[in-house]
Amino acid sequence: MAIVEPATLITDYLLGTLSGVLGMRLLARSRLLTQVSIRFWALAFLAVAAASYAGGTFHGFRHEMGVNPAAMLWKATTISMGVASFFLLAAVLNAVFDGQVRRWLIAAAVVKLAIYVAWMLGHDEFRFVIYEYGSTLVIVFLLVFAGQTNGAAGHRGYIASGILVSIAAAVVQQSGIRLHQHFNHNDLMHVVQMGGVWLLYAGGARLRDAGRKP
Repeated sequence: MAIVEPATLITDYLLGTLSGVLGMRLLARSRLLTQVSIRFWALAFLAVAAASYAGGTFHGFRHEMGVNPAAMLWKATTISMGVASFFLLAAVLNAVFDGQVRRWLIAAAVVKLAIYVAWMLGHDEFRFVIYEYGSTLVIVFLLVFAGQTNGAAGHRGYIASGILVSIAAAVVQQSGIRLHQHFNHNDLMHVVQMGGVWLLYAGGARLRDAGRKP
């Protein structure tokens, strides 16, 4: 079985493995500390892992698949990233707001996700994934930068740094830069994003639900 883009497959799988392992660690931490914000952050990481494995498989084996299976796998990739975006936003909303305000804002985040999914069912361009994920990162960054999030010492610095690295990864992906004929912009994006994932993990592990002491 021929692998179409081996570097993309490998880097995607590495990103997925890192995200999955850190996501499971966050889940365990959320149970220990009973923090919903950390649990949502963990689910975002697990959704990124699913997207990475699906995306890596698509890039590696799409020519070996039929047209329909490949298309369905790519849809799973893009929609999983939307789910990750939703859980990141929900986590931060839990760390900033409580009560009725929190419920209304999370409901708005659900609507945002539903609109994205409906759109992606009819579109395939990765730029729409970046628009969706990027809009969430901007919202999270603004809340963190304004000092609105509740968490243990250092969480804002880690999250803000992770967002900046993630934005840099998106810029790399859209640039089309190619370091080698077998190492393209997608591969470099995955490598850069791994650094962003670790920083976001370190920050997310320090989140605390609004209304609780850091």
